[in-house]
Amino acid sequence: MKSVIICYFSGTGNTFKIVNEYVRFFKKKDYEVTLHNMDEGTISYNLCDFDLFGIAYPIHAFNAPSNVLKFAQSIPSLPKKTKKTYFIIKTSGEPLKLNNMSSVKLQSILKKKGYILTNEYHYCMPYNILFRHTNNQAYQMWQMAVNVIPLDARDILEKKEVKLSNFPFKRCLALIFRIEHWGARLNGKHYKVSDQCLKCGRCIQHCPTHNITLENGNFKFGNHCLMCMRCSFHCPANAIQIGLFNKWKVNGAYTFHHYDENEIQTHQKYCKKAYQKYFEKNQKRIEAAKK
Repeated sequence: MKSVIICYFSGTGNTFKIVNEYVRFFKKKDYEVTLHNMDEGTISYNLCDFDLFGIAYPIHAFNAPSNVLKFAQSIPSLPKKTKKTYFIIKTSGEPLKLNNMSSVKLQSILKKKGYILTNEYHYCMPYNILFRHTNNQAYQMWQMAVNVIPLDARDILEKKEVKLSNFPFKRCLALIFRIEHWGARLNGKHYKVSDQCLKCGRCIQHCPTHNITLENGNFKFGNHCLMCMRCSFHCPANAIQIGLFNKWKVNGAYTFHHYDENEIQTHQKYCKKAYQKYFEKNQKRIEAAKK
């Protein structure tokens, strides 16, 4: 039986939802699927034992999160003259072309180790910071992803290479935006917990970098924050304040399966043309596939 391994990081669950759709498709095609959560640290598998190898992550400030780059650094180099292909799955809240450069550093790390990128895909999923997309928007994004992922996964199986378009100075721009990695650690030290806290410990248990501790009944936030928003987004009491960005905080899961024609659309002009192009382009692919 052929096999595929996908190494993923998912802050609040969007990327994991996308990865699971790939899992469903690959299993239908009789592939044995292995998932490795980057929260668990370095990988113990030999990647050459798998027919397909993928990496999935949410985009942070037009870059791969720092823990994803750290994970890539931990992947063993291949023997000389040995090459292994891989694909990238990534998610973000907006379909801006700047997101295409998010894998620049990741590709550079893996290329030196003998891994060659053949396919890369970007999916829009609702924000967990900045502002809250409406449930209608979340529904539309999810439905689009569900319908287009089988097409993308088929390209991978058929060895049809797909690369995202890029632009000049992408390396310089990516480097500039990677200041977010440093800024996240600095801002994370200023997270606070309000009196609404239930002391459920969910934030401590699920922090991917173990940045949150409870000492003498008080929550302490260290200097390893990724600003993945997992703690604040899933806090059942909305008790976590996220430092300088607290006005941009989003709390609570999206339904993804609910559409209300009367729901008021917020931020209607935000990236309006980019969203239109994203949906139109993917809809054309879906319709062409049906024919």
